[in-house]
Amino acid sequence: MEKELVSHCPRCSNNLIATHLVCKDCNLELTGNFGLSKFDYLSSDELDFVLTFLKYHGRFKAIQEEKGMSYPAVKKKITEIIKKLGVEDPSNLKGAVTEPELISYLQINTSDSPVVARIKEKLNACGGRTTIQLLQGDNCDIWFDANGKGLVSPKIPPANQLIWEAFDAAVEVVVNNGGKAAKGNARSGAKLGSNELPLNSVEGYIAHKVHSVQKGESAFGPGFVISAVLDWAGICRNERGFLSIIPDFIKELKK
Repeated sequence: MEKELVSHCPRCSNNLIATHLVCKDCNLELTGNFGLSKFDYLSSDELDFVLTFLKYHGRFKAIQEEKGMSYPAVKKKITEIIKKLGVEDPSNLKGAVTEPELISYLQINTSDSPVVARIKEKLNACGGRTTIQLLQGDNCDIWFDANGKGLVSPKIPPANQLIWEAFDAAVEVVVNNGGKAAKGNARSGAKLGSNELPLNSVEGYIAHKVHSVQKGESAFGPGFVISAVLDWAGICRNERGFLSIIPDFIKELKK
């Protein structure tokens, strides 16, 4: 009857090695000093965590849900296992880019608009970080910016594109257009004021009002993430080519 491998000495807790190996089929026996793999020295709990990490391709949100752990706890566990395996932590490498500090909760202020308050409320319930779905079906990670002024997403590398003012502007232009506004196509390189990027489109309005882009100039296009966030928050419907207000949320705007 096979027993679970004992990898640490029960007396002094040092790592054990194998000195005798036997083939169960032909009875060949080998003697010597055979070191175990680094993973054999992990506890069953640590090995199970590694398998979960691999199963979800390192996606923190999925690991958090299965293990019932917070984001900081998952990150700490990974750091501990990396250290135990003797693998150099990439965060210690010179010039390495470390993952930004996670804000698990952001205070909702009386000065916040209903749009910002709703997004904060939803993300607070997720511990400050979650994965939403883009219109095309791709997953998109979002979390609170460390400065508290908006959101951050790997899909939008430039800074200050997902600030709270951008979400307010998106909803404002939708309401100003009677509840439904064209998204615009800034990512095509279209100039502000053109047919592809009208001033009263979501991306056109954000570019002009929030980022001071002038007519005839090109603009960055974060609208695909902003629209997805507003849909996830239950504020707008993210439709192909358009963003429309959810009727129930209009009551929040009128309070």
